[in-house]
Amino acid sequence: MTIEVGKIRNVGVVGHGGVGKTSLVEALLFSAGALTRLGKVDDGSTTTDFDPDEIKRKISINTSIAYCDWKGHRVN
Repeated sequence: MTIEVGKIRNVGVVGHGGVGKTSLVEALLFSAGALTRLGKVDDGSTTTDFDPDEIKRKISINTSIAYCDWKGHRVN
């Protein structure tokens, strides 16, 4: 699928530790239909926390990239 440059939106999610960045991204991806299930940090089932240390410690250690399509736009 080719996306027009004018329909691409690049978004960064930043904040202090433990404020819900991973949960927010998970909810956005789920709401956009990019995921079939809503993962949870406490369950170790989020899309963006896939490293074994991240799952064990229940924190994001690495930067993750995710995307979804929303109302004719690609959101990265």
